[in-house]
Amino acid sequence: MEYEAIKAQRAAILIKVAMAAVILIESVAYQNTKTLNFGSITMTLGVLCLLGGLLSSPYMLTMPVKAWFKQNVSVNPVSSKYFLCAFILLCVGSMMHV
Repeated sequence: MEYEAIKAQRAAILIKVAMAAVILIESVAYQNTKTLNFGSITMTLGVLCLLGGLLSSPYMLTMPVKAWFKQNVSVNPVSSKYFLCAFILLCVGSMMHV
C-alpha cells in the first residue's frame, strides 16, 4: 500500500510540473508574438483542466489506463467535471485555432 502512495505522489508531482510547463510555454509564446491568441489560450486551459482532473483523482494515477474503463471503477465527480470542462475547452479551442 505504501508503494502505491509513493507512486501517486510522484505522479502528482509530475502532473504539477507538466502544468507549470504548459503555462510557461504559453507565456513564452505570448512574449515572442506580443499578441493574444485566444484559440491557443483556450487550448491551454483545456489541457490544464485535463491535468487537473487527473490530479484530483489520485487512485487513477496508481492503476493502468485500461483499468479506468472497467465497470467497477467510478470517476470522482470533481474529476468528471474537470474532464467535461477540458473536452469543451479543447473543442472550442480547436475551432478557434484553425
